[in-house]
Amino acid sequence: MASYDIAQYLLDRANIQDTVTKNSLYYDTLNIDGLANEVYADSILIDYTSILGGEPTTVSRAEWVDRVRSILQTFESSQHIISGIVVDLPQPSPKTTTARPDKASLKAHVGGNMVLNGQPSENVIQNGGILEAELQRDAELEKQGLNPWRITKYKVIRKWGKGDKVLESEAQKVKA
Repeated sequence: MASYDIAQYLLDRANIQDTVTKNSLYYDTLNIDGLANEVYADSILIDYTSILGGEPTTVSRAEWVDRVRSILQTFESSQHIISGIVVDLPQPSPKTTTARPDKASLKAHVGGNMVLNGQPSENVIQNGGILEAELQRDAELEKQGLNPWRITKYKVIRKWGKGDKVLESEAQKVKA
């Protein structure tokens, strides 16, 4: 069993937070390669049903990244914010033996501000809610000295929204 100490625990927490933060940042900078190479696992359960309707779906990384590209290209600009990230990861203790986890989950606050192409910047679609995510550690990435944590489940629970309802319905036509 690999050693799991407080330093490894803190590194795992930081890497997990970086992975989910990159997701939001890469959405807004249209860093599609970053999403594919640094954020998502090979297979992802996506659940945007509280925002877009439909059903949760499991897709390949390539398929999800293509969908994200299509969705984001409908926006003139966007700002996705994640805060209050609470990672559920067992903490090592000198009194017990804790195996290093291969999986972790988290909850966080999320918010989005989006302006559709061709619309004035004051026509903002906004929503906010709670993110529930699961991540898996990729041993091969870790051997290369890279952040090994990748998202395997991404669920957004909408708590509020505001903006032009016509614009919002237009945005929903490009469903995930």
